[in-house]
Amino acid sequence: MTYPQPPGPDWATSGHTRPEYWLQPGPMLPQHTWQRRTRSVIILASALAGLLLAGVAVVALMVGSVNAATFSARGVVICASGDGQIATGTAVRIYDETGEELASTQLGGPRTDEGRCELPFTADDVPAARGGYVVRVGDAFQETVSESALEQGAVLRPVS
Repeated sequence: MTYPQPPGPDWATSGHTRPEYWLQPGPMLPQHTWQRRTRSVIILASALAGLLLAGVAVVALMVGSVNAATFSARGVVICASGDGQIATGTAVRIYDETGEELASTQLGGPRTDEGRCELPFTADDVPAARGGYVVRVGDAFQETVSESALEQGAVLRPVS
């Protein structure tokens, strides 16, 4: 099957007319009445929707960056029987692997869970993504804990 070839550079001498690629200019088509009535409303609604979406995006970025940068470290220390070094109010300090202190808090009042005595602690605004963390309870002991364990609630058992 052969297809007709477009006229070559000698189109004027071959008797062919020049190909038309564009429509001839003419009058604009008349707008429908609903298009005339709603044009400004549509522009205004589109602008407001754009501003609203931009505001939501900015808030989401701010909240995401704040939440990703810190977390609340939670945990409990199992009460050591007869050891006076670990009690309510004992200082709990959280360090990163390089030894920089990131947060400090105190042990809360004792509570009993599944028949064992626990002293809870919570430290807010601990910087995230620091690798391992060292939790030091008073001068009694320290333990290396992962970030996920501190977020979930680490259980620390002093060696007696």
